[in-house]
Amino acid sequence: MTLKRRHWLAAACMALACAGAPTAWAQTYPSQPIRLIVPFAPGGAVDQTARIIGNTLGEKLGQSIVIENKPGASGSLGAGELHRAKPDGYTLMLALDSQAVNHHTVKNLPFDTFKDFDYLSLLVTTPQVLVVRNEMPAKNFDELVAYLKANPKASYASAGTASAGHVNSAQLSIAKGLKTEHVPYKGAAPLLTDLLGGHVDYAFAGLSVMNPQIKAGKLRALAVSSPKRSALLPDVPAMNELIPGFEFPTWIGIVAPPGMPGDVRAKLLKATQDTMHDPQVAKKFAENAFDVVASAPEVFTARVRKDSDVMADLVKRKIVTSD
Repeated sequence: MTLKRRHWLAAACMALACAGAPTAWAQTYPSQPIRLIVPFAPGGAVDQTARIIGNTLGEKLGQSIVIENKPGASGSLGAGELHRAKPDGYTLMLALDSQAVNHHTVKNLPFDTFKDFDYLSLLVTTPQVLVVRNEMPAKNFDELVAYLKANPKASYASAGTASAGHVNSAQLSIAKGLKTEHVPYKGAAPLLTDLLGGHVDYAFAGLSVMNPQIKAGKLRALAVSSPKRSALLPDVPAMNELIPGFEFPTWIGIVAPPGMPGDVRAKLLKATQDTMHDPQVAKKFAENAFDVVASAPEVFTARVRKDSDVMADLVKRKIVTSD
C-alpha cells in the first residue's frame, strides 16, 4: 500500500467517525445526572414545579435529576449560571415569568434574553392571587383600594423585581392611582414569611404557594389574576371582573443553553412532554393549583416576547424602574 493511499484511507475513516459522532452522542445521552437549576429559593412555585417533575423526568431520560436552588436578582443569577453551561443537555433551568422581563429591570445582565437561551417548553401556569393578612381591615378588593389610598405608605411584596406579582401590582397601581412601595424578595417563600409577619401589607403571588395559608385562614384572597375565577377559589372574583383586561399569571418553563445537538434536544423535548402528560404528575399539579400547558418551543418563545413587551411599556411609563 502506498503512502498516499494510506493517507486517503486514514482521512476517510476520520470522516466516517465524525459523521457518526452526533448519532453516537445521542445514543449515549444521558450518561450522567442532569442538573436542573431553580433560580429562586426553596418553597416557591418554581421549586414546587421542580419537585413535582424531577423524578418522572429522570425516569423518562434514564438518569437522575439534581435540583439546585440558585436564588438572586429575580432569577438572573440562575439564568447566568445556565448561560455559562455547555449546550450538552446536562444543565437545564426552570424559568419563572421574570425571565422574560429582567433585561428591562436588571442592569448589566451577562446574556441576551432572546439569543442566549433555548426555550423548550412552557410547562405550567398558576393564577396570581391578591392576598392580605386576615387581620387586615380590608375584606374585599374595593376596601383594599380605599385602605391603600388612605395609607399611601403601605407596601406590597413580590417574588422579585419584574416577577408576575410585581407586574400585577404595578398594573393595579396604574388602574387605581396607588402610590404604595414595592418590596421585592428572592422568591415567594420569603415573601410569605414577611407578609404573615406584618412587614408588608399585600401581595400578588402564585396561588400554588398562597392557597394553603388561605385555607388555614391566615391570608384572605381578594382576587385572582386569571381571566376567570379559579376552581379552587370559586367565591373569589377574577381581576378581569374588577378591571377589564387584567390578566398576568405566573408561568414556569424549562430552558436550556442554545446549540444542543439536535438528537439530544429531541430527547429532552419528548421526555418533557411525556413527563407533563404523566397522570400522576398532572394530578400533583392540579392539587397545587397549577394548570398544565406543556407548550411547543415556539409558543414558549412567543410568550417570552409578549411579556417583554408588557414590561417595556411599564418601564417607559416609569411605573417600574431598573435596579
